[in-house]
Amino acid sequence: MKKFLLVTAAIVAAVAVLVGVTLPPRRLALAAPTDGTIPGIVHVHTNRSDGLSPPDEIAAAAARAGLKFVVFTDHGDATRRPDPPVYRSGVLCLDGVEISTTGGHYVALDMPASPYPLHGEARDVVEDVRRLGGFGIAAHPDSPKPQLRWQEWTAPFDGIELLNPDTSWRLWTQQATAAIRSPKSSTPGSTWHARRRLAAALLDYPFRPAETIAGLIQASDALAYRWAALATRRRVVTLAGIDAHARLDLRDDPSNSRYALPLPGYEPSFRVMSIHVRPDRALSGIASVDAAIVMRAIRGGHSYTAIDGIATPASFALTATNEHGTVHEGDELGAGGPVRLRVRSNAPPGFTTKVWNGATELSGDHHEQDFTVPASGEPAVYWVEILSTDRPSPVVWIRSNAIYVRGSEPPARPPTRSPAAASLPIFDGRSAAGWRVEHDPTSLAAVETAPTVGGAELRFRYGLSGGASVGQVAALAFDTPRGTPYDRLTFSIRAEHPMRISVQLRGGEGQPAGDRWQRAVYVDTVEQQRTVYFDDLTPVGETHASTPALESIRSLLFVVDATHTKMGDSGRIWIKRAELQRQ
Repeated sequence: MKKFLLVTAAIVAAVAVLVGVTLPPRRLALAAPTDGTIPGIVHVHTNRSDGLSPPDEIAAAAARAGLKFVVFTDHGDATRRPDPPVYRSGVLCLDGVEISTTGGHYVALDMPASPYPLHGEARDVVEDVRRLGGFGIAAHPDSPKPQLRWQEWTAPFDGIELLNPDTSWRLWTQQATAAIRSPKSSTPGSTWHARRRLAAALLDYPFRPAETIAGLIQASDALAYRWAALATRRRVVTLAGIDAHARLDLRDDPSNSRYALPLPGYEPSFRVMSIHVRPDRALSGIASVDAAIVMRAIRGGHSYTAIDGIATPASFALTATNEHGTVHEGDELGAGGPVRLRVRSNAPPGFTTKVWNGATELSGDHHEQDFTVPASGEPAVYWVEILSTDRPSPVVWIRSNAIYVRGSEPPARPPTRSPAAASLPIFDGRSAAGWRVEHDPTSLAAVETAPTVGGAELRFRYGLSGGASVGQVAALAFDTPRGTPYDRLTFSIRAEHPMRISVQLRGGEGQPAGDRWQRAVYVDTVEQQRTVYFDDLTPVGETHASTPALESIRSLLFVVDATHTKMGDSGRIWIKRAELQRQ
């Protein structure tokens, strides 16, 4: 027993020494902010998806951490009606959704329920969120986990997460296990450094949780450069997402409680960072009114991100002035004469403030709390970061949104396709000859012609079986003619209710059976013309080629399936005209 006590005491002493050596400094307590902003956080998961706690408990944790608003973003397909804005424990609670796409996760805010599931390709989800009036954020775009990482950089998303603690610890874990996953490509020094950082974090977290998590945050230079390139062409709001679950994933999925620990908790996470929005007027205490005020600030980029685990409360403002006036972060300023940038903050003297124009440092090594920087009158994207350079491991403390100085030249037009030079009608408004239906054994489908003034329409009726998604599908099919290949399909279409369908090509002779390529299109209740270019199609499932060999295509399909349709749904689709075309 005595020997056991001595061993235990030795272990406790060793742990105490290690904690004393590795424990991060306490966060600095700063003077009260005077910048008129409201602190809150975006990207929080509740027990409605893979988070630990219900909204009421999370809001109470946010209140204890000093936040004024929280945006819940549970995983879903956007068909659930969002909860109305409400104050819980004095915290304004807003309800969004995190959508899984084939090109990463997309956070949608300020949007009504979608009439159909939002899934499939990232570019389609971005289009749908915008059509529904929502504000979309490319979530954790630097995640080492492929299914989480945003990959659709040509899509016109509204915002981007440049900081995410969940991604940061995943990156540390990736570095720590590099030698196991890829012995030849790993760097021993970086691998052992990452392992030491993670081990120290596990020891230090119980004593200074917010400071420990803040010390692990990594900002991606590559991601910042990618954002800067986009921002020269259009506004892209930058935010931090806390991605709080109150579960630490030990295997793969935090929803699997068997391999998850209930940490970091919501309150420690909320003390790590915050988004400070600059409202256009004071909050009223009425949830619906205040939600609109907060969302206008988020949409406009009138905000900055602060890592409160380093120093708190933050105070910051960036303005730009020229002959056209003065604007704040998130705003656009017309080019004209020299620009004067003013930065004000309550940064400690040991911190370093840098002013950037896109990916180029304009002015650095500032330690004063109020200073100005002259700049040319040329188009530019100005933003500011403040680094905790007096710490052993400096991190970004404040990251502002940008001020956009724009010239008078019109925006570049997107490339256009050459018009079709030849066409082959496959439905001419008279006969349904050559058209048929396909469906799984549990679903139904039928096609017939429906008379209209001066002709007829193809009427496709479908009914997907209910229950879990197990491959339900209904399709309108046409066997394409052999011979000269075509490079596009143009058709006029409407549906009984708004929906997305998939236009697919299926291989025939010379190609493995079942190889398919698709492009999803939005179908409204009013007739609209659509053109699907075959070089824009992507593979469906496992195929043997990334693009179809058009001369070998034997079937064209209009597909209704679980990707964009609720199970148990039924309806009608009308096609008035359809023709294959080529340049």
